[in-house]
Amino acid sequence: MTDPALAQHLDVAAIGAKVRIEFAPDVPEPTRQRVHDAWAGAIAEDGVADAVVRVDTHGAIESMLEQLSVRVTVAALERKRGELIMMHAAGVAMDDGRVVAFVGPSGRGKTTLSAALGAHFGYVSDETVGVDPDLGVWAYRKPLSLVRSSGPKEQVSPRRAGLLELPDRRLRLAALVLLDRRPDVTDPVASRVPLIEAITELVPQLSFLNDFDAPLQRLAELFDAVGGVWRVTYGEAASLIPMVPELARAVPGVVGAWRSLTTAHGGATEFRWGDLSDAIAADGSVAVMSEGVFRVLTGIAPTIWLGIGTGLSMEQLVEQTLSDFGPPPAGDAWELVAAAIDELTRVGLVVRGG
Repeated sequence: MTDPALAQHLDVAAIGAKVRIEFAPDVPEPTRQRVHDAWAGAIAEDGVADAVVRVDTHGAIESMLEQLSVRVTVAALERKRGELIMMHAAGVAMDDGRVVAFVGPSGRGKTTLSAALGAHFGYVSDETVGVDPDLGVWAYRKPLSLVRSSGPKEQVSPRRAGLLELPDRRLRLAALVLLDRRPDVTDPVASRVPLIEAITELVPQLSFLNDFDAPLQRLAELFDAVGGVWRVTYGEAASLIPMVPELARAVPGVVGAWRSLTTAHGGATEFRWGDLSDAIAADGSVAVMSEGVFRVLTGIAPTIWLGIGTGLSMEQLVEQTLSDFGPPPAGDAWELVAAAIDELTRVGLVVRGG
């Protein structure tokens, strides 16, 4: 029997936001009960909602439940944009509140991983992990979206899926892990990921990253705070159970040097930097965020772009490139540098003229 207090709406906690699931007057009691059962792990106290998602009677109930998960997620992401780093990730928590976040795109096995690990560690989310500036983690104990042989995914509450409750502790991010699932792998392997490579893989899995000032520096600082980023190559989700506590115990600290590049120096020459929101240098590469587009400069491009930022002329850029890389195996150095500048100009990272 449906709780009368939940007859017309249900408030759920989603990455620090309170989203109200509001039922249209003609939604029958069995449908309201299905929604309540699916979201039982995320129920929040009644109060002022940050966003409202409306449920009506149109369409099949299983399709409605699947779309409801999407709609609640989108509403929460919109509400917390610019406040939290929100990762497309599964998350589990140790008894002391340390959280390991497993990041990956759809189809990488996050829900399967959540189901396997959540039976041994506190279930944080199978969809989105939100992290605040102090590394605090905001849980999103939404229903697990389980693939069926046909039709929409089944929405299963954490308790029904056999997943553990969260510890009565402040949740804090302890490890970031990129998922690399390979069916032929028997024993999982964890390896450190270079900073620029980690940012490159993580950026597509973040929501509203461009709402932050200096977003790339924000990510680099986050990586430093948790001791860098791991990549775990694995075959079966259950094989990661013994590895999770080890990942959570990693010692925080700077992993690899990086520096910010948000300000150009030197007098104006025939070239200058285009508009950019952030840039960092690490691992012999440069990562740039410009007009909402993320790019990584490799090869001779970092030397040229950094040289332009310090006011080098074309002749000096060629000299610097030769100094860093030596004579080219084929072609003329001047032509190669000019071609690189043309490409940087085409994408807006370099502007011609003073």
